[in-house]
Amino acid sequence: PLWSDPEKGLFVQYLNAGKVPGAKTIDDVKAFYLAQVPMLKGCTPGDVTKGVLYLMEQCGETGQALPVTGGQVMLN
Repeated sequence: PLWSDPEKGLFVQYLNAGKVPGAKTIDDVKAFYLAQVPMLKGCTPGDVTKGVLYLMEQCGETGQALPVTGGQVMLN
């Protein structure tokens, strides 16, 4: 996945661009962003799969977006 690519991933880009104050390693960047998620964990492929399956099972759902973010979007 893009965020975990060891050479070009998002955390690498954020570290190199100085987007996370005081971060010295990719683990520092990851910890910074995970601390902003109310569930205090990253979403897994299984979490996304469950969301997709839920939407597929709903006969009446149309044009919906289902954020699988661990609650991070609630921080805006």
